[in-house]
Amino acid sequence: MENSLNETLLALAAYCVATSVTPGPNNMILAASGATFGVRRTVPNILGIVAGFGSLLLLAGIGGEALMRAVPILEPILKYAGVAYMLYLSWKIGTAGRPEAGSRAAPLTFLQAAAFQFINPKGLAMALSVHAIYRMPVLGEVGSILTVTGMFLVVGMPWTLVWVLFGQAMGRWLRDDRRLRLFNGALGLATAASALLLLV
Repeated sequence: MENSLNETLLALAAYCVATSVTPGPNNMILAASGATFGVRRTVPNILGIVAGFGSLLLLAGIGGEALMRAVPILEPILKYAGVAYMLYLSWKIGTAGRPEAGSRAAPLTFLQAAAFQFINPKGLAMALSVHAIYRMPVLGEVGSILTVTGMFLVVGMPWTLVWVLFGQAMGRWLRDDRRLRLFNGALGLATAASALLLLV
């Protein structure tokens, strides 16, 4: 039984890394923010993702699947709302230039990033499925929910900083405004494509 639990934990850790390191709406937003605003100004965005996705995981584990089954209309509403917002964000990312001194341009705030997790289709799908896939009965229901949530926060969430650092490193190379616009445009298109693929 202990071996089975260890194998499940290792598989869950691998899943957390794989889903956190691959491109997705959060990572595209973080890379663009890192390139445009740097790490320090992007910290509230990172913390918002951690808090929002952690809360989403807990709620999904407690009763998310049951809620979706009880109110089936919620799933398409959240899906299309998420896709619409992702398309809006992709436009904002794609058209972002270098903020002028004294301008009001700013990365996502803590609350904006946290709220986005609840309409991010990729995040919703992960949160609703991961508890079923990696259920650990030996830990009990509460223990399993807390372990899955904790694993995502400890193993998966640090990769958000990697994407910001990647964006910042690219930002140094993108001191030329034309390059920055092309980079942001590519990230915007990638975000829009990931949103539209969810409709297929």
